[in-house]
Amino acid sequence: MGSRPRPKVKLKRLKRVTPDSKFYIDFEWWESSNLDLKTYLMTRLQIGDESELDTDIEFVDLVDGQTGEVRRVDGFQYLIQAYFRQLPDDFVLNASLVDAAFCVLLSNANQPMTGREIAERIQKPAKVVVRTLGGTTVYQGIRPVHED
Repeated sequence: MGSRPRPKVKLKRLKRVTPDSKFYIDFEWWESSNLDLKTYLMTRLQIGDESELDTDIEFVDLVDGQTGEVRRVDGFQYLIQAYFRQLPDDFVLNASLVDAAFCVLLSNANQPMTGREIAERIQKPAKVVVRTLGGTTVYQGIRPVHED
């Protein structure tokens, strides 16, 4: 045996991701990456130019209809969520799996959704969605929710 210590493995990483696992967009991933969320949304998803959106809104207060809790959210994120809620259903069918899942999560106000729910919305097999989004590579900040 060598003198090198064994690496510590975080248990969260070992949990198996299934079609019933929930996914969300980790906006901290965007902040720590070398990618810019606004640029991604404006170009890759072809939202259009920035003049179509009022991006000067800093924050929006949202009231949760179930709990009555008031939550302050980023104004740009709110506008994007509203934009994706208005898109026709076939929009996600023409996008890549990752972009489609990203759009579905945004339109759902980034409330966690199961792999099965995402698969249903983008009309892809749940097994493919889970394998893509639940792997070791993080795409567009989409991560599984690991409940302790």
